[in-house]
Amino acid sequence: MTQALRELGVDLFEDGQFERALGVFAEAVRRAPADHRARMLAAQCFAKLGEHERAVTALHTCAEGLLRRDYLLSAIASIKLALELSPAERRLKDTLLRIHARAARNVPGRAQVPPPLPPEALYDGKVEDDLMALSGEELRDKAIEVLAAPDPGGAADPDARPPLPLFADLDREPFLDLVERMSYRTVKAESAISREGEGGDAIWMIVAGKCEVSRRVDAEQKTLGFLGGGSIFGEIAMLTGAPPTAMVTAVADTEVFELKREVLNAVARSHPAVPQVLAEFVQQRMSRNLMATSPLFQQIPEADRARILSRFTFRALQPAEKALSEGEHSPGLFVVLAGELVVQKDDPSGGKVTLGILREGDVAGEISLLTGLRATATVQATRKTACAFLDRAAFDALLSEYPNTRTYLESLSSRRLKQIGEALRPAEIIDADELVVEPEAEAV
Repeated sequence: MTQALRELGVDLFEDGQFERALGVFAEAVRRAPADHRARMLAAQCFAKLGEHERAVTALHTCAEGLLRRDYLLSAIASIKLALELSPAERRLKDTLLRIHARAARNVPGRAQVPPPLPPEALYDGKVEDDLMALSGEELRDKAIEVLAAPDPGGAADPDARPPLPLFADLDREPFLDLVERMSYRTVKAESAISREGEGGDAIWMIVAGKCEVSRRVDAEQKTLGFLGGGSIFGEIAMLTGAPPTAMVTAVADTEVFELKREVLNAVARSHPAVPQVLAEFVQQRMSRNLMATSPLFQQIPEADRARILSRFTFRALQPAEKALSEGEHSPGLFVVLAGELVVQKDDPSGGKVTLGILREGDVAGEISLLTGLRATATVQATRKTACAFLDRAAFDALLSEYPNTRTYLESLSSRRLKQIGEALRPAEIIDADELVVEPEAEAV
């Protein structure tokens, strides 16, 4: 029932009927105090009606209720909206810091959550009239009584540290700075947020909603998966400078935070540690993707993959930088995390033959490592590319510990050597007899 009320309120809000929408959203909250989405929308109605102080009070109470339930991203969104109306409001920043402390990585011991601040007005759940039937000042007074009353449910487990992607890795001050600078908006259903091959200058974080991830394959859009609240995308493209490799489209109305490159740069100027925090965050995400999808890591028991990955080091290759040089021994094994490597071999005629492109999860250097011979081709980055690197000694230890990895790499190198041979094979010489052209019959 409350969902139906909320949908009615959204229609009224989008039609510009803010007072009627306020009555509907406030009634939804009266019936279900845990409907924090309706609380946020009601607060936005107050803002549209010029009632900024009441809007801030409603948003702050909403954030406190969301914090009690460990819906941290939505709590940040509520505070973000309130700060846009009242940037200097101390209680808002205090709550924001408590949200950060709830999940911060560098906070030792148990995650303690102070009780919510007392509301400015208490609501006993008794309303003589349906709020949707009220109007004017009477409606606004009754609505704020409801919206300023706390959500009585929810009690976060103090022993749990809920996930707060990226934000939890930042210290308090850069966290506050980033929240104030970033954008928060709602993307309508069926609207593209990020397009394959375009952009790459923003990180997106889904606060609430659902998105489809797809990629163009053989002239058709193929669905790769779906993302829900708490998901992040765009960070790898941001780090590598490469355009996004997939399209992300909102399936339903979806609330997102947008962290543009210029925003991150501005925060980094004030807080120099931020770029390193972001780089480490992205490396961890790329590492998890690698362990889940790379054919090499599929040869290793899942329980051992993180331990094996810890033996690798991270390498960022600049455009045209070589990972391997033909005729030189490979220094180790490269596994592509993000970006692209091109494999080329010198042609006997003096040119170069492109043998292939290596992308996420692909490996390079295994032929030289397995055979002890010099590299059979040059491998270099076509754009900024992130790789996991395993030196020769660690590579030998990996093969000894997990024989399946040797079997996989030997099969891969055999296919690649065959490919090289076929690429360099000279065109077959046409038999001389085939060059004889029959003379045309003389006209009679």
